[in-house]
Amino acid sequence: MAEPSSGTLVVAAAIGAGLLINGEAAIGALCGGIIYFVASAEVTIWTRIVLTFVSVVMGYISAPMLANVELMGFGPINMPGPAAFVASSGIVTVTLAAVKAKRKAAGG
Repeated sequence: MAEPSSGTLVVAAAIGAGLLINGEAAIGALCGGIIYFVASAEVTIWTRIVLTFVSVVMGYISAPMLANVELMGFGPINMPGPAAFVASSGIVTVTLAAVKAKRKAAGG
């Protein structure tokens, strides 16, 4: 049986982790990841799952940076949810396009 202090520590850590997560950004990143998952039907299901996970994580991490950027007269996006959505829905697509262009330029 676990010691009462270890159970308390686990509960406190879970509550602390919940307070550190920005819920709006997490939901925005998840929605962007879902958009990527639905739009990338040409790859296998396992590849889509992995790339969707990468999209969600990187979209969440990139949201604060994107929230302060102004592009072509648009922005800044001062809300974390839409910023995470934009970052999440585009980050893997842009990265894969860059990798494909690099391979093509290298002759592969």
